[in-house]
Amino acid sequence: MNFEREGYTFVWKIENLSCAWQRVGKKIESPIFTLDDIKTTRWRLVLYPKGQNIGNYISLYLKRLEGSKGPKRIAIDYEFSFLTGDGEILKPNFVSNDTFKKGQAKGASQFKMRDEMFYSKCVPEDILTAYCRIWINGRKNMSRVKIFAITIINVDKASFVWDIENFSKMKISQRNAYAIKSAHGDRMVTLELFLTGDGCNELININARSYNKNIKFMRFNSFLLDATGNRFNSGMQEFRVKDLLAGKKLTLLVSKKELIEKKNIYLPKDVLSLNCECDFSTKIAFEGVERIEHGISSPKFRKEARAENVLSTPSVPLTDALKSMFLEGLFCDTELRTPTQTFSAHKNILSARSPIFKEMFRKDIEEKTGYINITDVEGDTIHRMLLYMYTDTLEDLKWETAPALYLAADKYQILSLKSKCSAFLISNLTVNNAYEVLILADMHQDKDLKNAVQDYILQNEKAVFCSSEWQHLMDTHAKLAAETMCLKYYKN
Repeated sequence: MNFEREGYTFVWKIENLSCAWQRVGKKIESPIFTLDDIKTTRWRLVLYPKGQNIGNYISLYLKRLEGSKGPKRIAIDYEFSFLTGDGEILKPNFVSNDTFKKGQAKGASQFKMRDEMFYSKCVPEDILTAYCRIWINGRKNMSRVKIFAITIINVDKASFVWDIENFSKMKISQRNAYAIKSAHGDRMVTLELFLTGDGCNELININARSYNKNIKFMRFNSFLLDATGNRFNSGMQEFRVKDLLAGKKLTLLVSKKELIEKKNIYLPKDVLSLNCECDFSTKIAFEGVERIEHGISSPKFRKEARAENVLSTPSVPLTDALKSMFLEGLFCDTELRTPTQTFSAHKNILSARSPIFKEMFRKDIEEKTGYINITDVEGDTIHRMLLYMYTDTLEDLKWETAPALYLAADKYQILSLKSKCSAFLISNLTVNNAYEVLILADMHQDKDLKNAVQDYILQNEKAVFCSSEWQHLMDTHAKLAAETMCLKYYKN
């Protein structure tokens, strides 16, 4: 990327793109970014994963916001493309000079073919990275600013073996059902296997149905298992909300007759075994600007940063394997017991992630209890904490759950989790909730979090200081409130 040219660079990562539920003509919008040197105008990228008009293409546009500052019309030069996993620009890139009105979007409706993107190096680990450069031709002394943003599509995964007993005797009128549940025990989708045909060459069908409207997209992969455990692709289908409500079906690539002809291989003890893999997308889990860099970064720094990013990203197969090991409770050697739930876990993983757990297990060697009692952390928080310790990922983090997870991370000294919870709290500060985070940071002597909250409060001082929440803070934490208000004068 040409970082040295004066102007703005906007880099936008979209995680789990293949599970985007948008059909043709439906878009995903990037977080908003502001161009201070270009009349303080506000912009965003607009991406159509299945194309604006043609499903074989990805469409990409630059949009000026309706309520954007600046003149009614503004002329800019811009270019955009996608980046490979190595950070290189996928050629050809789109370059144009256009005049934008407020609320207007311009770009390329047939920008890149989907097959070109998904079967090249441009969507590594299901992450698409778009980039956009904006400048004014001939204008000198513009700032060099790089803005990095991210959108994460929430994806739940399920993998299981579905055994259908007495398969050779199964009739067209019969239906074999399987309920897929989330890690929290919520019913996601009900699958039904049934036969269709004339009795001579009956087809095997799987119907997927769900009344859970939170599921926007489901990808279902099925594999036939033979007697030795080898698996063979037997069909894949994608379902969206309307499909699941209507009960759309997948017809397997193998018939009942073909299986019976090779029953010793595929029907040991007259049991049909299907290895099923499901991906569910429910919503945008997170979106926001990650960081903003001003000035030029040297080629050496960029090379090192790219290498660090590649090396620090956990591989998807390893993450999935560890997650499966945790959720299925394979070979566990300890338990975490809360008043309402008990969680099986592995001492070596917990010890590697937390020095507190490491010390607990050292003591447990002498006491030989085989479990740890936890009375001050709720079960849901323990589940989220363990999932992070095994996979290094946060699932469906919300304002209601983030403070408790922050407290657990601090208690067990899981510093990376604490940092991520802190970043989430900072990015979701409002006038009405800033005081809560301020108390949290002060109680746990987290200077970085406390400074960030105090900076936010001072930037919005009138609204915060006049709120009922701040009045409550002054009544309950007078010293902390006074300290924060005094910073206004120290920083002036």
